[in-house]
Amino acid sequence: MNKIITTLATTLTISLALNTTVQARIITSISPPSGTGQGDVFCPQVQTSVDTPFPNNTGNQINNFPGLSCTPTTFLEIAPIDTTLFVEPSKGTTEYLLSQKVVNSTQATWNGFNIAIGFSLDNGLGGDNFASPAVILVPTGFAIPTFNNAQPTSSKFAQVNPDGSFNINWSGGTVAPGESVDFTFSLDIPDDLEANNFYDSFTIRQLPIASNLNENKTVPEPSLIFAFLSLLGFGFANKRKL
Repeated sequence: MNKIITTLATTLTISLALNTTVQARIITSISPPSGTGQGDVFCPQVQTSVDTPFPNNTGNQINNFPGLSCTPTTFLEIAPIDTTLFVEPSKGTTEYLLSQKVVNSTQATWNGFNIAIGFSLDNGLGGDNFASPAVILVPTGFAIPTFNNAQPTSSKFAQVNPDGSFNINWSGGTVAPGESVDFTFSLDIPDDLEANNFYDSFTIRQLPIASNLNENKTVPEPSLIFAFLSLLGFGFANKRKL
């Protein structure tokens, strides 16, 4: 299985290397959050527009993330909540500072919190549809959103461990049932390969950590990995024909 996945990723890397013209992205809108962490709560299906006063630069802010729908983010279960952000080209790297309040409406005390960048895929395969860039082996040179080097902050957790470019893990504190916690973190929306404009959105996954309750909910099944790599390969083939 690992050999097959590695071969697919290597093939994709070679394909991506055929074109190096770059363009960039800005965030244009945010979809309502979804996921089993919300329990039976249904979020109003309202898109939140994002204003970017400084495209291709720093100083852009998204306050009260995720926006007009289901804010503050409220967890009823120890399970993920996913939020999709839509992007468009802007010819430079744009940085955003996001701030949000998260409410613990579960019956467990949190002793950590994870925020991850990835991609969601409506694949019809069932199960979890979130794929981390670290798991799907995004090739070098395929520019995708990452967490910025700016120090994330939390009102409840004293320790933060950025796990690579796509994960932030908080610890060193607790959030009891009924309490809330504030977070800030920064995103870089970077240059991309122009002819390999495979995606127009990405996903932020959030997951509270409660000892002895969490399962590994961020690693997709192999079927999802194959589906995602196939989608990228199909997108590249179509771009080359145009």
